[in-house]
Order: sequence, then C-alpha cells, then structure tokens
Amino acid sequence: MNEKKVVITYKNGPLENAKRALSGLDLGKIKGASVLIKPNIGRAAHAGQGINTHPLAIAGAIEVLKDAGASYIAIGESPIVGVNTMVAFEKAGIQDIAERYGCELIDLNAKKFVNKEIPGSRILGFTKICQDIFEFDFILSLPVAKCHMHTGVTLSIKNMKGCLWKHEKVRYHQLEYRPGETYPEKTLDSAISDLATVLLPHISLIDGYIGMEGLGPSGGEPVTSDFAVASWNPVGADVYACLMMGIDPPDIPHLKIISERMGFSIDPAFYDVVSDGDYREHVVSYARPSSTLSVKYPHVVVHDCDSCSACQSTLMLFLRRFKDDMTQYLLDDEKFHIGIGKGLDGSIKKGTILVGNCTKLIKDLGVFVPGCPPVPTRIYEAVTGKEPEENEPEVT
Repeated sequence: MNEKKVVITYKNGPLENAKRALSGLDLGKIKGASVLIKPNIGRAAHAGQGINTHPLAIAGAIEVLKDAGASYIAIGESPIVGVNTMVAFEKAGIQDIAERYGCELIDLNAKKFVNKEIPGSRILGFTKICQDIFEFDFILSLPVAKCHMHTGVTLSIKNMKGCLWKHEKVRYHQLEYRPGETYPEKTLDSAISDLATVLLPHISLIDGYIGMEGLGPSGGEPVTSDFAVASWNPVGADVYACLMMGIDPPDIPHLKIISERMGFSIDPAFYDVVSDGDYREHVVSYARPSSTLSVKYPHVVVHDCDSCSACQSTLMLFLRRFKDDMTQYLLDDEKFHIGIGKGLDGSIKKGTILVGNCTKLIKDLGVFVPGCPPVPTRIYEAVTGKEPEENEPEVT
C-alpha cells in the first residue's frame, strides 16, 4: 500500500467522483473488515448547500467498500450541540442512502465516551471521544470541502472533531487563547493537532462536489467545484483538497502544526498524485473567510468576543435571512446590535441582542436568546415576538 498516493477526480458528479477516487486506492486491507464512514453532517440542512457531505458521495463510498469486501459498513456522526443526529441524517438525505444500502446509522453520542489522555499535548491534556468509533477496524473520513472561519478549512482531519462526545466539541472553542504565550496559533488549531495525535482517519475521501467558501462551516456560500480527493494519508488528502480549493496548504495552521509534530509532509511534491490529466486545470478558488462578520451589513453591529464557529455560523444565517426585517429594531445610534461569545461584558450597548448560552451572564443588558447555539428563527422570535412569515428550511 502506497501511503503517499493521492487520487484526484473531477467533473463526474458526487457519486462517480467518490467512486473513482476511492477505488483508485489499494483497498486490499478492507476485505473482511468493518468500516465506519464519518461524514460531515454536523448540522440539520438539506443536501446541495455545501454544509454537509453530499449523500451521493457517501453512496459512492459505500459501493466501493462493498466491492472491496468490507464485512460491515456504518455511518456515524456527532453533530454540533443542539442538533438531533437522526434528524440531521434524515434532512441531509443520509437516511435514504443508509436504507438503500443496508447500512446502520449511528448516533455517536448515544453511548458513553472514552477519555483519551494526550501525551505531550499543547493544550488539551485529554479529550472525550465517542466510544463507538473504536469498535471499527477502519474509519473513513468523508467531509465536504469547506472553508472555516476559525481554522481556514475543515477537511478530513478536522472532520474527526465530529467524533468528540457531546459538549467536548464546545470545549475546544472555549480554551483560553493567550497570544504570544508558548504557541502563536489559535488554541483551536493546537487542540485539533492534539486530537490528531490520538485520532486520525485511516482513509480520507473528500467530497468537493458542492463545497462552501467564505464564512464556513455553515454561514458561507455554496460553490460547485465538482472534485473528490482520496488517500490513505490524511494530510496528503487535505493538502490536495486545499490545492483544489485554491488554498496554499501552509496557510492552514492545523495542517502545518500536525506536519511538524507527527512527521507528515505538507509539500505537494512529496505525494504521488494520480489524476485524469492535470488537476490544476480544474482548481476552483474558494473565497476565504472575511475578517469581520458584519462587513456585508452596514447597519448591523456585531459584538463578538471569544465565540465559537457554531454561534458565528448561526449569526450569519440569521443576518442573511432576516437582516432587512431588523431595521425597525435599531438602537439610538441607528444600528442593530447583536452579540455572541463568552467574552462579552458590560461594555456592550444596552439593548443588544445576546445570542447563545455564553452570553447568559450579561443577559440583563439586552435581549437574551438561549441555546448552544439557538437556530436563526429562534433569534427572530426573540427579537420580534412572532414567528417568521416564510416557512423556509431551517439550518441548525
């Protein structure tokens, strides 16, 4: 087995891209083995928005694994806090795929966790991982290609954060960041590198059919890039997925840290690439995350201090859908004020909409919307006192 091999396919749609990329690997070890497919179904959203792994990419992976002789295939996920796993599977189209191919769907939060110590950790010390994943011979990480407002991208390695048990995912975002002390990068990047020392996928297959650019993981814009990348080497897979997204791999801190800590290479020339023609001709450059959340909304003031990506994504979804309805709720400075994050304090303007459980300590200063995070319609209801008129699909 060539662990330097990376297979890239493109312009065949989600099913065929996944099948061709994965079948391009040596899968001899899969015969008679159990495989957990770990997609990115972190939120309850319909397919084709770039938020979740496309169901047909998962179907393609299942077909190849069955042909390779896998004895048992399941699909497992631990979504963000507040999202019902089975509801997310159903809404994303994954339940239909599981039924079609006879695969079990696993709520990874349903069992107890395994507490993993992290020797030589940079920040975590330990981490809580869903017990189910250790019952499988192989884990196949199958994320959708997305930009991420905190980590640059979320691909096959960061997708393993969806194996963390319940609120453990929140803890990764709440670790205190002290710029300049010990390590220069964000604590979340250090935490992801700590997790990688005890949990990496055995196989990586990245679905780039419809990805997300800008303020991912759920507040950005869908982009059709129509590619897939597969490798037994998770860093190699993520490196080439970055390239297919028009992103320089060294610009992604957690990849750089993992390469330094664990001996992986982020040099594309290190890998043996197999593709049908020159993959560089099929690169679709993803727009990177903006530096501020309110950049597109001049009448909105966002107070953000130490928030996580879940609340940031919810905020962006709320503003995208309801910003025009908020003009009648401006404060005396003719701005709509909304705040997220555990670091907010009494300096914010009185009357600010305070989103998420982390703002509870200052809830008397404004309109408090509980949740971790609350869905966009819940914020609308808290501000207006009524339900939205349009019954659009909700993204949690």
